[in-house]
Amino acid sequence: MPFFVDTSALFKRYQVESGTETVNNLLKKGVGNLFISSLTIVEITSNLKRLCAVDKITNENQCREQRLFFFHDLEELGIVILGITTEDIIRADELIQKRYMKPIDALQLAVALNNLPANLTIISADKRLCEIAQAEGVSALTPQ
Repeated sequence: MPFFVDTSALFKRYQVESGTETVNNLLKKGVGNLFISSLTIVEITSNLKRLCAVDKITNENQCREQRLFFFHDLEELGIVILGITTEDIIRADELIQKRYMKPIDALQLAVALNNLPANLTIISADKRLCEIAQAEGVSALTPQ
């Protein structure tokens, strides 16, 4: 079964918080069937930098190590990066027309819907995104 892992869930792997253990178990279970959008790379890097530069929760060395761990995971876990296409942008627009969504969530969901089979499961810490995914006929898990 393919798993599309949203940034909000994947980030739990690099910054321990509620749901980290669940995410780690799901990633181990899904090796070879894990997908992210190319947006996730920028979002993970930005969130890690925020922890260091803005929130002062981590330092520069920790930020660098967490980022390296993320890039190591891409290879080690066989995470497939799905690029964003014009069709994904059109699909995101259609999703937003149905119901209000944050643009980044609409793009993430559109990438998943346009590129993966119907038996896909979306993993996201964003409960609203999970609800919308389910309304679109996709299984969703919220790691808590």
